[in-house]
Amino acid sequence: MRWLALAAVLATGPAAAQPAAPPGWDDAPAMLTAAVDAHADTLRACLAGAPPRTIGMIVFRDRHDRTVVAMPMPAVGIRGLTPEERCLGRAVAGVVLPPLPPTLAQVGFAYTIAAAGTPAPAVDPAFVDWRAPATTLAAGLDPRAATIAACDRRPRTVRLNVDRRRDRTRVWLPAWQFHARSGDGTTPARERKVKACIARAIRGVALPLLPRTMGELQVELRTAPSTK
Repeated sequence: MRWLALAAVLATGPAAAQPAAPPGWDDAPAMLTAAVDAHADTLRACLAGAPPRTIGMIVFRDRHDRTVVAMPMPAVGIRGLTPEERCLGRAVAGVVLPPLPPTLAQVGFAYTIAAAGTPAPAVDPAFVDWRAPATTLAAGLDPRAATIAACDRRPRTVRLNVDRRRDRTRVWLPAWQFHARSGDGTTPARERKVKACIARAIRGVALPLLPRTMGELQVELRTAPSTK
């Protein structure tokens, strides 16, 4: 019996090291690079010319709460998409990312398709402050959460856009969310008051400078006004 036990131990051996978990939204640069690099050969095969070539990508949550990756297409009008654009669009749609954090509805970023065997470009130093975008946004916006919620007696989802303009990070309030449901582009009196209040609440929000390789972020803040 002792020999059988010893044989079982020898057969088992030391415990195998567990593979490291893939990076998530707490390390956005590593996550994006790893996810898109897996499709690098497919992306290179789409190019009409030689690499390098930088393309834009957007990550967003669709109506079914799925995190989707897409390539924003230019306003091509009647000429239609080129074969290269169609190919890149299909390749980018195959990129799989973890679900977006609850406060993030959309993130844009740039990716450089490099020649095979080319070392990866250095990470933009500005990503030090945006490595975990949801955490960075929370640090800047959470202190304003109660003030924003107090702008409306009803619970609502407030949408904010964050982008980079003239070497500063801008936080602004899209007007469409306050328009009348009729779709005529007007803003009801009640919504005008709420809009003005929220605009004042977010004025002066300071966020670190966005990396040049990160585009516009769309933020969703779900408010729950106090009933007291």
